[in-house]
Amino acid sequence: MMVAMADPPPTAGPGPAEDRPRNFPAWIWPVYLLLFGASVPWYLPADAPLRIWLGLPHWVVISLAATTGVAVFTAFVVHRLWPDE
Repeated sequence: MMVAMADPPPTAGPGPAEDRPRNFPAWIWPVYLLLFGASVPWYLPADAPLRIWLGLPHWVVISLAATTGVAVFTAFVVHRLWPDE
C-alpha cells in the first residue's frame, strides 16, 4: 500500500509592515543613559556642603527623582512603544 506524501505547508514570507517586528526608536537609549547617569550623583562636588531637602540629603533626593524618572519613562515606553505581540 502506497501512502501519498502531503506537500509541506507553505512558509510564511515577510508580511505587511504591521506583522514585522518593530525596533525601538533610537532616541530611547540616550534618554535612558541620561536618566541613569543622573540617578548616581557623581557629578556633585565631594566638598559641597550637605544640604537637606525634604528631610533628606540633597543627593538622595536627586537620586530618587532620577530613579523615579527611569521608572516613569520605562512605563511610557512599554505602554506606548512596546509591540503588542
